[in-house]
Amino acid sequence: MGCFDTILVPCPRCGEKYGAQSKSGPCDLGEFEMKEAPQDILEDVNRHTPFHCPCGAVFKVDFHLVPYAKLITVESV
Repeated sequence: MGCFDTILVPCPRCGEKYGAQSKSGPCDLGEFEMKEAPQDILEDVNRHTPFHCPCGAVFKVDFHLVPYAKLITVESV
């Protein structure tokens, strides 16, 4: 069995957290809340979908990208 990272995904119906495994990041057994997980780890969050909650909900994670400009260097004027 290989290493992975865990993303705690809240069920959209009851809020119970599901531990989704990701193998797209450093895979050093880290654990992250979904809203705070690094992007590289989130890329593989749906690898075992659909998720099944004990409350009966069946769900997956959906992404809504928000583009923004990021400063990478500062030029002297």
